[in-house]
Amino acid sequence: MRTLLLPILLASVALVACAATPEGIPATGPDSPHLTEVRGNAERFQGAQVRWGGSIAGVENQEHGSLVEVVSRQLDNRGRPHSGDGSDGRFLAVVEGFLDPAIHTPGRAFTVTGTIDGIATRPVGEHKYDYVRVRTTGHHLWPEPRTDRSYRHPPPYFYDPWYDPWHPWYPHPRGLRRW
Repeated sequence: MRTLLLPILLASVALVACAATPEGIPATGPDSPHLTEVRGNAERFQGAQVRWGGSIAGVENQEHGSLVEVVSRQLDNRGRPHSGDGSDGRFLAVVEGFLDPAIHTPGRAFTVTGTIDGIATRPVGEHKYDYVRVRTTGHHLWPEPRTDRSYRHPPPYFYDPWYDPWHPWYPHPRGLRRW
């Protein structure tokens, strides 16, 4: 019995770990270079496997695919970009096929896996910026956070059928009054 427990436990942990990461962005190894390292020496990292993400700054559809400008953010253990003001810079994700700019809107969380394909210089406003290009092998657009706050949870005493918030006292115009 004990000999079967360990393999079953390990298999269940492996299945849970695989289910946590979306299918389009499998986890890369721990040797995935950081964006700031690659921007400093792109020739050294040419062809390296990466898993990067952030928020979309813009989508440009071209003849042979889509070019997604991403403001880089740190990723959590599932590969979802953290929200916040911190960023390591920007990168360009080259995605095969058409990405609808009405769906891939600025500010949406986006994660890619792929290989580094050099540096591209493009303007950001009036400033020329060196982007690291990533030729993607997988990508995932994360769902927008739910902002519907119309549902209100009932007060906690509704969960207990024997709880009476007014027993043994109840509000009375002349003060508290005992039953």
